[in-house]
Amino acid sequence: MTARLIKWGAIAAIAYPIMQLTAQGLIQVGGREPAFTASAQEILEFFQNRDTNLYTIGGYISALSVIAFLWFLGALWSELRGAEEDSGWISVIAIGSGLVAASAYNVGGWSLALFRLNEGLDPQIAQLLFDEGNFNFANTWVSLGSMLLAAGIVFREAGTYPKWLGGGSILLAVGLILSRALWTSQIAFLPYVVFWVWMIAFGIYLLRHPHKEG
Repeated sequence: MTARLIKWGAIAAIAYPIMQLTAQGLIQVGGREPAFTASAQEILEFFQNRDTNLYTIGGYISALSVIAFLWFLGALWSELRGAEEDSGWISVIAIGSGLVAASAYNVGGWSLALFRLNEGLDPQIAQLLFDEGNFNFANTWVSLGSMLLAAGIVFREAGTYPKWLGGGSILLAVGLILSRALWTSQIAFLPYVVFWVWMIAFGIYLLRHPHKEG
């Protein structure tokens, strides 16, 4: 993979959080989402208050962001492959974990709830689709944590990367994995938000530093 293509992967790492933030901004038009412990009626009203057109656009942007995430994974794989010695099996774990997370993105019931809303949506079904989407999202944190843990180990062992790419990635990985246990709490979102910052920082790092060929 050439340095020019790596730059595209770096740009994708920066673009992904921006696309996700934009998508969420459009999806949330009509009022903030209720708590995970909200009643079925509150959840139904949340879906009913969505701006259908803006939600559709936001959902599409969210789906497209997976492309950016995959390009980021390609750049991460190339970087890890160049940094890791021996068989490179930890790099495989990192990218495999990232692919598991990517496969789970946008797999949820929110869009299905909006799709069938005009036909009449039972509050209990709305609650089920709401919970299913949130629970699936929380499970991706574990995969992302596994990815960062493996990547952090490689960066730390290489000894040529800044501390935030090594130790910082490992600490963030622990936070993401533990947040799954607290998935019904609002504070559980914090490690994922920090992950967005990590992706932007990693993208900027790749743009500013020569690629290490493996």
